[in-house]
Amino acid sequence: MKAKKVMAMAMASAMILSLTACGGGNSSDDAAKGGETQSEEKATVNVVEPNKDAANTEKTDETLTVGLASEPSSLYGASVGKTENEEQIIGNAMLDSLVKFNYSTNEIEPSLATEWEWVDDTHLKFKLRDDVTMSDGTPLVADDVVYTCNKIWIEKNQTNDTGKYLVGATAEDEHTVVIEFNTVAPDFLKMMSWTNFGIVSEDEVNAAGGLEQISTNPLAGSGPYKFKEWKNGQSVTLERNENYWDKDYAGYYKEIVFTFTSDAAAREMAVESGDSDIAYDMPVSQASTYAENDSVNTTIYGFGQTTHLWYNQGENAGVTKDEKVREAIDKALDFDAIAQVGTAGFADASLSYWDPSCDYYTENYTVEERAVDVEGAKALLEEAGYADGLEVTALGLQDITPVLTVMQANLAEAGITLKIDTPDTAQFVEGAFGGNYDLICVGDTPAIRTPASVMPFLQKLNVEGPGMVIGGAKWTNDEFDSTITELISEADTEKAAELATTLDEMVKDQTVCSNLYSEMKSSVYAKDLKGFNTIERGFVDVTGFYE
Repeated sequence: MKAKKVMAMAMASAMILSLTACGGGNSSDDAAKGGETQSEEKATVNVVEPNKDAANTEKTDETLTVGLASEPSSLYGASVGKTENEEQIIGNAMLDSLVKFNYSTNEIEPSLATEWEWVDDTHLKFKLRDDVTMSDGTPLVADDVVYTCNKIWIEKNQTNDTGKYLVGATAEDEHTVVIEFNTVAPDFLKMMSWTNFGIVSEDEVNAAGGLEQISTNPLAGSGPYKFKEWKNGQSVTLERNENYWDKDYAGYYKEIVFTFTSDAAAREMAVESGDSDIAYDMPVSQASTYAENDSVNTTIYGFGQTTHLWYNQGENAGVTKDEKVREAIDKALDFDAIAQVGTAGFADASLSYWDPSCDYYTENYTVEERAVDVEGAKALLEEAGYADGLEVTALGLQDITPVLTVMQANLAEAGITLKIDTPDTAQFVEGAFGGNYDLICVGDTPAIRTPASVMPFLQKLNVEGPGMVIGGAKWTNDEFDSTITELISEADTEKAAELATTLDEMVKDQTVCSNLYSEMKSSVYAKDLKGFNTIERGFVDVTGFYE
């Protein structure tokens, strides 16, 4: 457990308040400008780091209750070509992948596969365990992996990250399988640890009635917990797999119950009252308030994603096609204030395109370069022909409004009027796909070097192709595209770092986007609970908790 001084909590609170109040006071205005708030007190709060506790060694008959924000539409999304956050959290307890990634040691570890090797740049061979039992009691064999890969990952998920990089799988013998990819990326091995790459058998799917049926009745997989019951609109219950193959694992809880409540305050109160053990994915803007509560544990952590402010340069772009306008906006922004509001003071302003979790991270900006320069911004606007100011529109979902409000005040100082557009989710997605904005805040997770994670907004396939990314610059060039491909395919970490630095400098030189902050996640859980661990994308791993 560590103590952390939070510098800007009064500012964050003021920003959130300004969204609901009829009128704004001076304190919220000052906060938006990055200035001092009425309260200059600094709150000292305690937060628990994830992935730090020792593994559990006991089994009990107790039940773990996990409060999630929403109910998924399926519990095995890959079978119907989708992934949902809550579905991945639940599915991780039921499904095992070929390998697993240890977020404490940052190492790939054996799971269903004991050994693996790259046969060549695009063929990955796995040697399977011979002691794994599936949920129906049958042993795991290579044909199960072939079925899962060819019939589920590829046929049902051709347009998403689960299937679009795969060619197919073949069995060499009963416990050896080779998976072929359609592009070169050594980090595909790490990607294979994700929940959506969990293995099921054809017999399990057929017993459930088919892929559609197993998505909501997932009696499948070989994980530490098995599906028991789904009370639609209320809860999902899993039960411990008493025949789990990994004898080094001990599931403390006999059952895990997931409940669904969109009201974050209600999820937190359920933990305080003892009705729930975990309130997952709480608003980061309120994290310090939770952390000051001695009756619960609070965890706040990054998950490898950096938020960027993208400048539209596509077909529908307006003034942001002008590089001087982009530079002017960048100079006018108070990046420290933006980061403090966006992360509740738990992360600093980004000094690179890349998230600090990347093994090729280097700082490409100095703190001085990120300082506010209103006069410099005004001079650039005058050079661009906008001495009298201009208006731009930022598109975003409701949760980014506090950050956009800070930007709005920053830009006003330079004579730029920022209009904030926060439609409903469907309209946001339509506008973000179509490039109907001047500015948009979206991020990527480049710590894993796959095509879906490394600068997807600047890949030609996404910009000029079927539009597989939401937001971004809606623009790229051959140099960006080829260098990104090199970075993804480079096996040598030092060479990858050089390529990453080159890309970072290209983004900086052309002001393609402004780097804002590392995104954070926050959860609240019972005081006597240990074993808060994470999986991909910062999702909680519910299988490791104990008292």
